Amino acid sequence: MFTCGDIDYMVQEFVNGYPLSYYIVNGKRFGEDEAVKIVAQLLEILTYLHEPEGRRHPVIHRDLRLSNIFWFENKAHVIDFGMARYLTEKTGRPDTPPERKVVSIDRRRPGKRTYSGLRAEVSPWSDLFGAGVVTLDLFANWIADEKEFKRPWQDIFPGSCRLKSFIEKMLLPEVQFVSAREALDHLEKMPS
Repeated sequence: MFTCGDIDYMVQEFVNGYPLSYYIVNGKRFGEDEAVKIVAQLLEILTYLHEPEGRRHPVIHRDLRLSNIFWFENKAHVIDFGMARYLTEKTGRPDTPPERKVVSIDRRRPGKRTYSGLRAEVSPWSDLFGAGVVTLDLFANWIADEKEFKRPWQDIFPGSCRLKSFIEKMLLPEVQFVSAREALDHLEKMPS
C-alpha cells in the first residue's frame, strides 16, 4: 500500500498456496507451535495495516477468517480486502460512507455480538476479534458454524491454558488487547 498525491493505492500480488481452511478440510492438524507461528504472522500483518508508517490511513480488513489467509512455504498472506476500509488519521473513523449497520446478536447469549455483527464495524477491534476466531479455529482444528456451536469453546479447547487465556483476550471485549502490536507482544512473551 502506498500513497501518491491524494490517491491511496493497494497493490496485490499473486500468492501460491492454499487458504488455511483448505488444509483443515483436507485433514491437516496444526500443532500448537505451528498455530502460534501462524497467529504471530497474522498479528504482524495487522500491525502493519493498523499502524501506518508513511501511509495516510490505517486499514481495517474486517473479514479475517481461515479462507482469507493463505499459507505457503511457512508464511501467512492475508487476502480478500473487499470489505476493508480506511480509517481517517484524525478521527479514527471510516473515511467512506458508513454502510447500513446490522448488528447480529447471539440469541443464546443476550448482549454478545457475533462475528457477523462485528464484521460490520470498522475498527481495529473487529480485526482482533477476527484474528481471535482464526486462532481458535487453528487450535481446535475445525471450522465451526456459529449456528451449530452449542458448547462454550473453553470446554472443548485442546490447547494449553496459556493459549486459552490469550484467545479470551482476543475475543472478549472486557479483557481485549488494545492493538495487534500488544497482542503480538503478549504472544511472543508467553512461555512455550
